[in-house]
Amino acid sequence: MTKNNISRRLLTVTGQVQGVGFRPFVYKTALKHNLSGTVLNSPEGVLIELQGSEDALNGFDQSFKDDLPRLARIVSLDKKNLDVVEGEEKFCILASTAGEGHCVLISPDVATCPDCFEDMNDPQNRRYEYPFTNCTNCGPRYTITKSIPYDRPVTSMACFELCDDCRTEYENPLDRRFHAQPNACAGCGPKVWLTDNEGNEIAGPETAMRELAKILAKGKIAGVKGLGGFHLVCDASNPEAVRTLRERKNRPDKPLAVMVREVDEAHKLADLTANDIELLEGLQRPIVLAPKGDNYSLAPEIAPDTDFIGLMVPYTPLHQVLLKYFSALNDPEKPSALVMTSGNMSSAPICIGNREALKRLPHIVDIFLFHNRDILIRVDDSVARSVPEFSGESESRTVFMRRARGFTPSPVFLAQNGPCVLGTGPELKNTLCLTKGDQAFSSQHIGDMQNLETANFWNEIRLHLQSILKVKPELIVHDLHPDYLTTGFAEEISHTEGIETAALQHHYAHIYAVLAENKHNGPALGLALDGTGLGEDRTIWGGECLLVDNEKLAHKRLAHFSHLRLPGGEAAVREPWRIARAAAKDLGLD
Repeated sequence: MTKNNISRRLLTVTGQVQGVGFRPFVYKTALKHNLSGTVLNSPEGVLIELQGSEDALNGFDQSFKDDLPRLARIVSLDKKNLDVVEGEEKFCILASTAGEGHCVLISPDVATCPDCFEDMNDPQNRRYEYPFTNCTNCGPRYTITKSIPYDRPVTSMACFELCDDCRTEYENPLDRRFHAQPNACAGCGPKVWLTDNEGNEIAGPETAMRELAKILAKGKIAGVKGLGGFHLVCDASNPEAVRTLRERKNRPDKPLAVMVREVDEAHKLADLTANDIELLEGLQRPIVLAPKGDNYSLAPEIAPDTDFIGLMVPYTPLHQVLLKYFSALNDPEKPSALVMTSGNMSSAPICIGNREALKRLPHIVDIFLFHNRDILIRVDDSVARSVPEFSGESESRTVFMRRARGFTPSPVFLAQNGPCVLGTGPELKNTLCLTKGDQAFSSQHIGDMQNLETANFWNEIRLHLQSILKVKPELIVHDLHPDYLTTGFAEEISHTEGIETAALQHHYAHIYAVLAENKHNGPALGLALDGTGLGEDRTIWGGECLLVDNEKLAHKRLAHFSHLRLPGGEAAVREPWRIARAAAKDLGLD
């Protein structure tokens, strides 16, 4: 309603708008345009009431389009006229409200921003070299969050009481740390310490990072607690250290990821595209797979069977400080690089707790760097690679080999709304997926569903996603194979919770997923060439041309590769020479 040329509007904003500096942005923008009103976080999204002249309201709308915080992602924006509130003069930020159901997206964890790195590198700043520096534009989100709305009491920072200086920042809407839930400093926040592999303390918060760098430079192996779990860390230029890590971790062949201090160091090791650099310096900072350069000089054991190297740069203050100290101990002409591989035995989930690491990793590491900010959700590093565009142009696009830290739990947007469905995921390299409305939430990398630890991790993430999304599946879709753990989970959940299940051959699932991700409705031809799986005719499928219609939910196998014999059944999958021997015999090459 309008009164004396004054109007009042309600804006309901959904999307990634909590924990990203959105309310301070609204506050500053309202002050800039001389508007009164309120803003608050709610289950429906961010609710903004604005009151002022039409010119001022239009100015707010324009700023709203042009100047959003870098982490904000708006999914919907609804406007409604309200009655004018007489005598209102100020714009206020109100306390969050809770309730059942919500339309808010939890932000993924975000790499440290340039402003916070600048704070850490300034000897006069009270956060100089503090390994948990953050603000509303960066830092942990998903890995420390129990529930929505995203406020400090429902994060693992709840036990750290803010000091006076940090509280002043936290409560000042004009400060970039306003309502930065992980906000802290060395005086009131989390701390690091160094121990031997039995948990006996070697160094406290003041010297732990410096001592860790010295020990790594001597060829030792460390378990370092980071953002989404522990890393196993050693000097990437030391062949003996890398060999020892491989032997202890029982990882004889697969490439190991490497962290360097900055992109200039990465250039010394790999041939990077513009897209690679954007990934390394961006908000997410995944491991980037790039061709080894002519001057590649790391230990041969890092990536022995490939011409590619997996590189990343520090995405947390802790990594930044560690690489700073480690680099100072090395020849400035050579790249200072540390192996950063998942803190687990091969095939087990990444460790997240201090006691868990002491129990599971002491036979691998010589020392531990612990901290006391709990990791609530285990998340591995994402892995990405730049590949040429389909058009043949010189620009590259990003292909994910593993979508996890920095990207989870951001959704894939679908063409239309639908009921909540749980996809249990594959047996190998598992991720699960939950849909909500027109959004599909794919979990972080879970791993191979072949042991109890990974099975428990799967169920842990299923329950967590259902909780934070406030959904309950109406249908569970699982693989056709009756012996997969995911099939067993689907049947168990169906029995205990009364949810219908459906089995789907996993090559069809690939094509349905591609169509959904690209918002294509209707029939399509798809080639599924990713590997083998139990088929509808009870034979092993592996390489199909499929007709899939996602509107009619109909699919048909049109063509496939010739069948191959599998001497020994499953043993032939683990020992491919058996298949080669049988094929040679069938071709008369015996």
